[in-house]
Amino acid sequence: MGRLIVVVFGLMGTGKSSRSRALAAGLKWPVIHSDEVRKRLAGLKPTDRVPVEFGQGIYGEDFSARTYDEMLRQAETHLAAGRNVILDGSYKRAAERARVRQLARGHGARVVFVYCECPPEVARERLGIRLTDPEAISDGRVDLFSDQARDFDPFAPEDQPLLRLSTTRDPQVVLAELIGFVRCFQGGGDLDDP
Repeated sequence: MGRLIVVVFGLMGTGKSSRSRALAAGLKWPVIHSDEVRKRLAGLKPTDRVPVEFGQGIYGEDFSARTYDEMLRQAETHLAAGRNVILDGSYKRAAERARVRQLARGHGARVVFVYCECPPEVARERLGIRLTDPEAISDGRVDLFSDQARDFDPFAPEDQPLLRLSTTRDPQVVLAELIGFVRCFQGGGDLDDP
């Protein structure tokens, strides 16, 4: 069975990172977090706060392109070593999602997309709570949420298979749905790495 790339994506505050961490722990797969990669490229610690305006500084298009380039480079290393990999990021650009598909094709792997979603008021509440968490890595803020929502490229027919994952339910229920979805594309075999 070929290797799998799971792209966990969506708007800020929708639960991407917590879902991707839970999936990684459940399957014992590596996960690459865009927030962590972005901060390291900028010479920062993951928990350093960068309170910039939307689309500015390390969140501008150029730096975002560098971030997603580095994520692909790391993902390619995992695939070449025979490992599945989870990518956690907004992946708001259709072109970035297309690049993941291209990487997978080059390695005989498959890509599945998991779009995390919740009502905007829930995402905003989570973003507010995150501001008080010294361990938080994301710089997502309530005042940026609407800008990101407007700036998100719609799904393309190629963004399949796609699971729209509601993250407001019990975390164990959400994780079970997520693992079940991933298993469908693993042929039901053993999901652990050799």
